[in-house]
Amino acid sequence: MSILWNRLRYLLSPQFDIYEQVAKHVHGKIADIGCGTGFGTHLLTNDSNAIYAYELDNEALKFAKRAFPLDGVTYSYGDITKGIEERDFDFVVMIDVIEHIEDDLKSLQNVSGMLKADGCFICSTPNRLSRYRMSDNHVREYSPVELLEFLSLVFSSVDILNYEFKRDDSMYINPLIGYAMERA
Repeated sequence: MSILWNRLRYLLSPQFDIYEQVAKHVHGKIADIGCGTGFGTHLLTNDSNAIYAYELDNEALKFAKRAFPLDGVTYSYGDITKGIEERDFDFVVMIDVIEHIEDDLKSLQNVSGMLKADGCFICSTPNRLSRYRMSDNHVREYSPVELLEFLSLVFSSVDILNYEFKRDDSMYINPLIGYAMERA
């Protein structure tokens, strides 16, 4: 892969590698919360029946609609803090979004309401114990233990994984992947 492609890929979606891994684990009806430019969303289309991609930034949403007009993908304005009406998702995905949300608990409760009874929530977030990618734009950052405890407020089955979806007991894995199911 060329240096130019790597730079372009990061510019369009710094979470590209995470989306590639998430795509291996999702299927059916999928919600992508905080889809940004859509550059990662298109990777989720392999085993999906339908993808609903939501974004707050209207300019990013316009770009996604023009750059990735894919069959089975619906791009819409959506604010997870206020709730999203669409329901019965097999998977809800939030790639590097939760750390930007002021009312993270309300958002997590709204995500839970979007899922089928056996649906799964997958989120990624930087590890606050790692020096990699800390940002002043984040409302908060989580450690592995904090993310586990936070997700456990709404879900009874929670795992914290590394970006390859493998268990990793290091307190410094980065990014953190939260995998949650079975509502509490």
